[in-house]
Amino acid sequence: MTVPRKSAPWALLIGLAAVLLLAISGCAGDRAPSGARELAPSDAAVSAPAPMSPPKERLQRDIVTTGSLNIAVADVGVAVDRLVGLTTGFGGRVDDRTERTTSGHGRTAELTLRIPSPKVDEFLDDAKQLGDVSSIALKHDDVTGQRVDLDARVAALQASVDRLTALMKSASTTADLLQAETELTSRQADLDSLRAQRTQLGDQISYATLTVSLASEFESTSPGFVASVRHGWHALLSFTQGLIAVAGFLLPWLPVIAVIAGVFVVLRRRTRRRQ
Repeated sequence: MTVPRKSAPWALLIGLAAVLLLAISGCAGDRAPSGARELAPSDAAVSAPAPMSPPKERLQRDIVTTGSLNIAVADVGVAVDRLVGLTTGFGGRVDDRTERTTSGHGRTAELTLRIPSPKVDEFLDDAKQLGDVSSIALKHDDVTGQRVDLDARVAALQASVDRLTALMKSASTTADLLQAETELTSRQADLDSLRAQRTQLGDQISYATLTVSLASEFESTSPGFVASVRHGWHALLSFTQGLIAVAGFLLPWLPVIAVIAGVFVVLRRRTRRRQ
């Protein structure tokens, strides 16, 4: 079958239209990815800043505070009373108290005080007003690791005790019951010991331990003229009191001494007469 010649122009037009349509579609396809890339989720995610993670909670530090304070005061007894009142006023307590009087150093006192840790500095500022501070020392020990370790061991032992208690309740034989009871007794003793250590550590953390020493104020080692006269007068009085004491001691013996002396005199006279 032969195609008539008059249809050739129409076929040529249809072919050109198809080629033009394909060219337009290709240009649109080349431009589309560039616009799509601008809105692509992956690129947007890269350009956007990463969200910040919430800050981790800082571990609370546990500090044990110990210290000593030496003060020279005018009156040790009055200073002790004021110090005890100051301690109770700050919510603390007196764990130990010793007072003594010595010939060479006068009266002294030593107190072991427990002061709430947050109030130590304020307490020391007030305690310094009692007299002349000769020395002061403070020490701070971080026991956070020790506290965390004790808490973990207590929790582990408590869980073990709970499991053993459950085993005892479900024991089917006497042997199993006795074995669980023996193990439970041992674990419970360890748990009680750890709890006691944890309680003591908590008390040391909550209350600082301060040792305060009080001593009487002394005069200068080289006394002046007035002090020398005073000391000489006291020495004279002491010597006079000593003589009076000796006389008082010998007074009851005077009659006996007089009798002995009289007998001696009589015998001596008789001897002379015989001669």
